[in-house]
Amino acid sequence: MRRSLTVTAENDKKILLVKGRFLTGEAPFDIDYTTIVNILIELGHKLMTSAWKDSTNPAVTIEKTEIIESFKKHFFNAELKEEAVGDLVAEIIFKKFVEQTNSEAGNQIQQKQIPALPLENPRPTNTKKDNYIA
Repeated sequence: MRRSLTVTAENDKKILLVKGRFLTGEAPFDIDYTTIVNILIELGHKLMTSAWKDSTNPAVTIEKTEIIESFKKHFFNAELKEEAVGDLVAEIIFKKFVEQTNSEAGNQIQQKQIPALPLENPRPTNTKKDNYIA
């Protein structure tokens, strides 16, 4: 399901930092932006649900296993991967379409002679306005 999402600059930085953590080490994983957002939403929801269930406890915690399971669920979700690949293909096709359209428009302009603008007619002298000004 596709949704439009506006992310604040501060949250965008957090998402990119999480994404960057997976690009380090001996076996880096390139997790797409949408997957990171879904993981953070799920983990945030778990924390908030935990806080609502036990409103007297000042500390809200989440088990590492829950974090790992959330990452596994979203990272290896084939449906999201296919959708992300589809988005990339659509973006490439769109870019090529724009390139072709711009290229064809440029060729048409170069091939066609653009008509010259008509010469301006000189202003007639001795108009009523000139008589009043003089």
